[in-house]
Amino acid sequence: MKMMRTQKNSMKEMKTGWPVLRSSARLLVGMSLLTMLSFPASAQQNSKLENSELVQRLTQRSGKYLRLTTDLPVSNQAESEKLDRWISSFDAAAALWAKFWNLPSGALNDWTVDGYVMQDIDTFKRLELIDPRVPEFPFAYALDDQIWVRVQPGDYYTQHLLLHEGVHSLVYHCFGDTGPTWFREGIAELLATHRGSGPELQIRQVPRSREASPFWGRFKRMDQLRGRSIDGSPSKSQVPRIETVLQYDANLRGDVDVYGWSWALASMLDAYPKYRETLLQAAQHGHDTDQQFNRWLMQRLAADWPVIQARWRMLVQDFDYGFDWDRERLEISKADPMWNGAPIERTVAADRGWQTIGVRLNRGMVLDITAGGTVIIDDEPKPWISHPDGVTVQYHQGRPLGKLIARMVPNIAPDTGTLPPIKTIDVGKKATIQVDQPCWLLLRVNDAPGALDDNQSEYNITVVRSKKPKS
Repeated sequence: MKMMRTQKNSMKEMKTGWPVLRSSARLLVGMSLLTMLSFPASAQQNSKLENSELVQRLTQRSGKYLRLTTDLPVSNQAESEKLDRWISSFDAAAALWAKFWNLPSGALNDWTVDGYVMQDIDTFKRLELIDPRVPEFPFAYALDDQIWVRVQPGDYYTQHLLLHEGVHSLVYHCFGDTGPTWFREGIAELLATHRGSGPELQIRQVPRSREASPFWGRFKRMDQLRGRSIDGSPSKSQVPRIETVLQYDANLRGDVDVYGWSWALASMLDAYPKYRETLLQAAQHGHDTDQQFNRWLMQRLAADWPVIQARWRMLVQDFDYGFDWDRERLEISKADPMWNGAPIERTVAADRGWQTIGVRLNRGMVLDITAGGTVIIDDEPKPWISHPDGVTVQYHQGRPLGKLIARMVPNIAPDTGTLPPIKTIDVGKKATIQVDQPCWLLLRVNDAPGALDDNQSEYNITVVRSKKPKS
């Protein structure tokens, strides 16, 4: 899942080992495992390969952008179709990557990747099909226009790794280098997380469920770092600050923490139009040192940095299966006025994530919130109608579905250490909240991030200055 950073021209000149299997050699449907291959190499090399039992275990398929070589068995139609799906998915993704980067027409005409999907990596080593500069790797690796992927237990994860490494290769091809670790791995994860396959492939898609993306594991690890252990035992939060993510080290060995949080940061910057242009332009600085790259990025985003940090605080606490940026964008601003104590009337939509009351709050303010109305939080087998106190027959994060909840997200994030979780406050029909630091007050109808699309209606809320004395 890592790409070696070096000069492109020298990489091309230094290629060694067996010549790549070319696209003219295709497996005919229904053939045995003995695959007919052709090699544009010397007679001596051809003789060596043709007489090798190892080569006879290999199958090659080619698409527009991917020449795939694998030692996976292709003894039936299902196994054959799986290889075809991987190739057509890669080709579909490449067209979407070009659109994401706003590449000019024809920019990828001279880009083709030699991809090796390996069940037994020793076979590829013995045939010298792995560049000698490639270190040992647990999952996948990219070097210039070659990628190597170890077969994973789940087809989703194997396809994800093919796409992930393909992004590394494309970024290097188009921009000359891939930037610091967080950008390199965050962008690759962003453009490799997908739904569907073949021509129907969609990228920049948060997986809907664990079942839809087996063995991928990003959210499982995030939950552990958030302190949500699987067995319910308490655990200290180890969620990183943005500044920590920006400084991730380049010496990776399949570190899921780094890939997960780098992806979260890239996903957040991509999700807000105000930041997306900066994210795209950052690729032009891929050859800079990590320090130069990050300094350029932070200078471009400096005016909105408190908002970015607040959005990060909320994202790292809630990022999960089915997360939908169209519903979860947090619309807050430094320009939001300080609350003057005048009554505020708002609605909180059931099909949206966290929603601001439109003002900033200062330390020491005390406010009363009242809520009314009904919402629908599910439509199967019939509409589930909820009041602000929620429906107690089903829960999310320990609270009834449909319950009105709140968070106070600080204007300023901690400047050292990891990020403590932001407390979630039960509001229901009525609550009194005392503000302990400058913040935005956010409200939402309690439901899982991936379960908002069938919710309907909204709660009506009123916020007034509390007459209760400060505690």
